[in-house]
Amino acid sequence: MSTPIYVTKPYLPAKEKYTKYIDSIYQNNQLTNNGPLVQQLTKRLQEKLGVKYLLLVSNGTTALQIAYKIKCLENKHVITTPYSFAATSTALDWQQAHIHLANIDNKSWNICPNALNEKIQEVKAEAIIPVNLFGVPCDLEAIDRLAVKYNIPVIYDSAHALLSEYKGKSIFEYGDIHCISFHATKLFHCIEGGAIIFKDKAEYELANNLINFGITSSGQISHAGINGKLSEFHAAMGLCVLDDIDELVQERSSLIQCYKEQLNDLVTYQETKYDHYAQPIYMPVKFDEKGKLDRCEKSLNKHGYFPRRYFLPQHLDFLPGREDSVIQQCKQAVENILCLPLMNGLDQKTIKSITQIIKSS
Repeated sequence: MSTPIYVTKPYLPAKEKYTKYIDSIYQNNQLTNNGPLVQQLTKRLQEKLGVKYLLLVSNGTTALQIAYKIKCLENKHVITTPYSFAATSTALDWQQAHIHLANIDNKSWNICPNALNEKIQEVKAEAIIPVNLFGVPCDLEAIDRLAVKYNIPVIYDSAHALLSEYKGKSIFEYGDIHCISFHATKLFHCIEGGAIIFKDKAEYELANNLINFGITSSGQISHAGINGKLSEFHAAMGLCVLDDIDELVQERSSLIQCYKEQLNDLVTYQETKYDHYAQPIYMPVKFDEKGKLDRCEKSLNKHGYFPRRYFLPQHLDFLPGREDSVIQQCKQAVENILCLPLMNGLDQKTIKSITQIIKSS
């Protein structure tokens, strides 16, 4: 095989469609500052997701930073998961929050509500940052109950979970704020981009000021903001991808089903005790046999396939209070998890080749 296949590949819509949006940018001569394409994408996403207060931003990390700023997490004790992309915690560190880690559930790989409850009492937590990992929602009702019990806010890192559902309902009905990534590797992307979804109108309006240097509609600077706006060119890509999103979801879902039919019970998958829908964004599998993952990965690499071990907790070394026991338990749970190649345009013949290598390794 001449062309290597990696864990994922950005989806590129028809060039002609994108060019039409670019032509409109040249006609309008507005490149940023809440231009017409950003407004159009905002409206379409609000309608698609059934939400009212959605704010487009420059990337998913900016979404987290703004959300943490909105909830005033500086010097506060905040609990999150050890199993996530680095930005979940590094953005907290930028906000100078005191970061604490709660153990993950061994089946869902999301933050464990029981461990979260214990940690809240132990550190007197003032906020919770769960992650809807690989598109699989956390136990949102359980976390909401803890938030009400202890009167603390919940900010979800939903970078992977734009279209995910919990018990037949949108995940955005739970928690206070959701932060989403529209990076090029995501199912829906704007090349670079992100969004913040709020329940509270006042928080939404404040965030709108913060991503524009803190400048209000009257031209005054009300807060110390940053430049977190999405450009028209990025919104143009988002509009193109959004046009195709239903077909992209259908295609990836069929690829996941093909993987599962081929692998059968050779591996285990993310599991929950509650009904959910996980948008088809990654193909994570767990090998229970010791050494199996290493053998599979080496064999796949030799044949030009490059899966990826996502989010081993090594990025947490920067934390001052590392909580090594939690990190070590997370490592033991996830060191045998591998994300197999999943992307639009991948054919089932390739999947069968990948799974055959896994079976014979």
